[in-house]
Amino acid sequence: MVKQNKNGQIVLGLILVMVVALGIGLSVVQKSLVDVSTATKIEQSSRSFSAAEAGIEKALRGGTCGIGCVNFPDSKANVIDTGLLPAIPPPFTSQTASEYPALSKEEVAHAWLADYSSATNPPPPFYKLNSLLVYWGSPTSAVNDKPALEIKVVIYNATAGYTVMPFYLDADSLRAAKNKFTDASANCNTPSITTTFGPNRQFLCLSTLSGWVSTDTLMLVRARFLYSANSQPFAVKSTSTGCADVAAGCYLPPQARILVSTGISGETQRRVMLYQENKVTPFYFDYAIFSAGEVVKK
Repeated sequence: MVKQNKNGQIVLGLILVMVVALGIGLSVVQKSLVDVSTATKIEQSSRSFSAAEAGIEKALRGGTCGIGCVNFPDSKANVIDTGLLPAIPPPFTSQTASEYPALSKEEVAHAWLADYSSATNPPPPFYKLNSLLVYWGSPTSAVNDKPALEIKVVIYNATAGYTVMPFYLDADSLRAAKNKFTDASANCNTPSITTTFGPNRQFLCLSTLSGWVSTDTLMLVRARFLYSANSQPFAVKSTSTGCADVAAGCYLPPQARILVSTGISGETQRRVMLYQENKVTPFYFDYAIFSAGEVVKK
């Protein structure tokens, strides 16, 4: 009996050792499989991103390509080119707002109101209405990060030449009372509109710009966010309620071209979007010193 008990203990010990060894082996195999899967996904992600970037570059060099126009081993890119937006004539109408990628601190949005494609100087008018709508700020900023907006409307008048009409709007009524900005909080009720980025685009505030006269030619709008730590959306929109005649000056001129490239590798997709504006004034334009006469250093 004693001998049989010893044999049973030996067998039990061997079984225990085998179970432990099997568990370690399965763990090693599982970790190896996970590592291989992760490495494959990382490689596919890198390849799909490279394909998406290559699709953008190919489109910029000339024309737009469809599915399969950019080929890597087991990779391809699908590039969609919107052309200049807002497109005139339809599918876009005078009610389509021109939206810009979210602006971070110190970035400036540039919106043309004159016909910048003309070779004449100054360029002829394009948008001719006596007011303009601006949609600005993210609805998520309504609590802790209410932004303010600095806007400069550049105007040309045959008598006065080029002038700048400034607007300072603040979504925070308490702050506006201190900094003397225009209190825009009454219209900060998260309006939703259709923009060049699609339908149901939401913004924190809506403001109306006006004050120029019929003899003024609207050149452009420059917008910059203040008092905000986060990126904020911005859009400009005609005050027209359904004008169908572009010659009447109720449309905004086309502003930018959007390229969206989707790179594919295996089961992984990566998307790259390029927002390309035409003839944009550099950001330092807003910080330059202008003088009607000579500038003398003292």
